[in-house]
Amino acid sequence: MTSVSAPSAAELCPDCGAPRGDLARFCEACRYDFTTGAGAGAVSASRSPSWTATVSVDHEYFAKVMARSEPEDQRLYFPTHSPDRHIPLTHVLITIGRRRSSGHTPFIDLGGASEDPGVSHEHAILIQQPDSTWSLMDKGSTNGTTVNGAEDPVVPYKPVPLTDGDLVHVGLWTTITIHRN
Repeated sequence: MTSVSAPSAAELCPDCGAPRGDLARFCEACRYDFTTGAGAGAVSASRSPSWTATVSVDHEYFAKVMARSEPEDQRLYFPTHSPDRHIPLTHVLITIGRRRSSGHTPFIDLGGASEDPGVSHEHAILIQQPDSTWSLMDKGSTNGTTVNGAEDPVVPYKPVPLTDGDLVHVGLWTTITIHRN
């Protein structure tokens, strides 16, 4: 029989990085089981309905970011060609970020030809909830994450519920729209 030890004040979930609640067996963000060590990252999201994330470069969002940026950032440019990508959300935990040179690639990789330099390697995660809806959690990214054009970024490590059509803004120009199919 495995016993549950009391968590330390700074204990973080090894799957998503969220702080562990007092004596909590499961991570509140991703449902990691602290007792058995079973993570949610590889579990298929087989519950219906299905959802899709549409990743696009967003000129309007880029203009807002540049309007409040430092003068040295004014040399950054908006990508001239980057078609939308439609990514089925097929796992209960979807990582968002840029691939690392070590080979770690997030599920939604914002690197490549139109790499957004404002996106952290481990920027945020999408977490499927038991009712098949989704929540967003910023993983303490350098430039923050906003939802639906809000001025203030979401609080790191605090899940934010999403609904069909919500816009997740990361980096300098990336918008991820969450669609229920």
